[in-house]
Amino acid sequence: MHQPREAIQGFFRTFETNASSDNVDAQVAQFADVFMAASPHGTQAVRAEDFALALPRKKQIFDQLGCRSTQLISLREQRLDGRYVLATTQWLLTFEQPPKPVQDVIVDSVYILDSGEDGAAKIVFYLAHQDLMEILRQRGLLAA
Repeated sequence: MHQPREAIQGFFRTFETNASSDNVDAQVAQFADVFMAASPHGTQAVRAEDFALALPRKKQIFDQLGCRSTQLISLREQRLDGRYVLATTQWLLTFEQPPKPVQDVIVDSVYILDSGEDGAAKIVFYLAHQDLMEILRQRGLLAA
C-alpha cells in the first residue's frame, strides 16, 4: 500500500480538526473557489462562498443529532500528475443520543486535491459515496 505523503496526511488531519470546529473560514480555505461535489444524488459545482453559508447549518444539525466526533481512519493517496492527487478516505462519525447506545457510522469519500503552483493544496472535487442522512435515518438517529 502506498503511504500518503506527509503533506497530504497533514492536509487531512487539518481537515479533520476543521470539520469539528466552528471556524468556517478555516474549513472553506481548504476548498478551491469553485469545486465539484458529487454524491449518490448527482454532481454540482459549488462556490466556496455558498459553501461557507451552508456550513453553520450543517454543524448545527450534526450537533443536534449528537455527533461527538469525526475521525479520519483511512487515507490512500494516488498521485495523478505533478499537480493533482486523488485521496481516498474513510471517516468514523460517532453519534451519542442518550439513552440510545453510542453509534459509529463509517463513510467513504474521495477527494481530488490541486497542489497549485504555490504547493498549498485545495480540494477541487469531493465525492461522498453514501447518503449520510439516509444512513442516519436507517439507524434511527434522524427522524424519517
